[in-house]
Amino acid sequence: MWNTHWGLGIRLVFVCILLVTMAHECAGGGNLTTASCYEQERLALLKFKLHSIKDDHGMLSSWGVSNDCCTWERVGCDDATRRVVSLHLGEKVREDKLLDRVGLLVEDSYLVGGSINSSLTELVSLKHLDMSGNDFQRSRIPKLIGSLKQLRYLNLSGACFRGNIPHEIGNLSNLKVLDINSSPYDSQESMADDMSWISGLSKLEHLDLSGVDLSRIQNLDNLLYTIPSLFTLSLSACGVSMAHLGSRHPNSSKELSKFKHLDLSENDFRGQLPGLILNMTSLSFLDLSKNNMSMVWSFENFINMIPSVSELRLSGCWIQNINFSPTNLNFTTHSTIQHLDLSFNEIEGIFPFVLTNMTSLVSLDLSVNKLNSSIPAIPYLNKLDISWNSFRQIEDVGIWRQCHLQELIVSYNYLEGERLAH
Repeated sequence: MWNTHWGLGIRLVFVCILLVTMAHECAGGGNLTTASCYEQERLALLKFKLHSIKDDHGMLSSWGVSNDCCTWERVGCDDATRRVVSLHLGEKVREDKLLDRVGLLVEDSYLVGGSINSSLTELVSLKHLDMSGNDFQRSRIPKLIGSLKQLRYLNLSGACFRGNIPHEIGNLSNLKVLDINSSPYDSQESMADDMSWISGLSKLEHLDLSGVDLSRIQNLDNLLYTIPSLFTLSLSACGVSMAHLGSRHPNSSKELSKFKHLDLSENDFRGQLPGLILNMTSLSFLDLSKNNMSMVWSFENFINMIPSVSELRLSGCWIQNINFSPTNLNFTTHSTIQHLDLSFNEIEGIFPFVLTNMTSLVSLDLSVNKLNSSIPAIPYLNKLDISWNSFRQIEDVGIWRQCHLQELIVSYNYLEGERLAH
């Protein structure tokens, strides 16, 4: 009997030890702190806040309130490992901040910083880093970012960085999204005189370098062929010309066939399209706004070169009526374009007849031109902007009577000397 009780007691002691051990681990024992957050990473975040930024707007006011950094605002952790995997430090309302910097009083929140503390590299599992829309006061993009080898997403847009993009970013072989878009209000003065590092981003899908000075780079198009996964590219206001993107690559047709989105607005393209666009057979979005395309070219041929595009932006391209002259009387434009922006051009007098044959059009922007003739029916069009033209009578507009049109904007035209309000 004594032996039986002794054996039962041993088992009870073992169960108690097991329960205590399990409770300790659930509370954050072992490699984890008692707050379910790695102590090293918790301290790293606090160092980053203390030594890298000023948080005058209280964006990170929750940091340090509890010992569990996984509960801090803008910090994301892996549920299983409790490692920090994401930092969402981007400004919530970037438009407000931009207005604030040109003199308007708005309520907003953003971080102010200088050089970034090396403690950030202790977040060894970090996959998502967003510091967009903050003010890093024209400091350099830190080379240490290249040490965050697990990064999939990196957004430094509108954050007031300047100088050369560090080559170390090319070490981020897992990166899928890279956004270093420089806002014109930030005067970032970011640049790149060598982009050979981009060949290390073999998994990159989205690249936005808008506002970064790329004018010194030779054969920029060849670099793009080294990233077969890339399908979104934005190079707006980069000082790029035909010389940068006009050459051909042996495998250009194969490598560029996945492209969906291309923004080359506000550059120095003249006349014809860059040759690489011809090989983007899946392209659905194309923006060439604010390029000097005043040379004589046929809109018909232009559309035939981009048969898959559904949104085309040609605002401020110095386009004139002669560009819309059909090559033959039976011309019909077969395209997939649903959204067409031709605003801020030199289209005057008679409405371009060729546009009426684009039966896929859903929205059309012809604002800030010199049109004054009746607009014919376009079957599926539901939005038309013809503000800032030369219409003098409501009858001249014509299309306003058509029931399928849901939105018509005619502001700042003239009706017998009076402006048409809407």
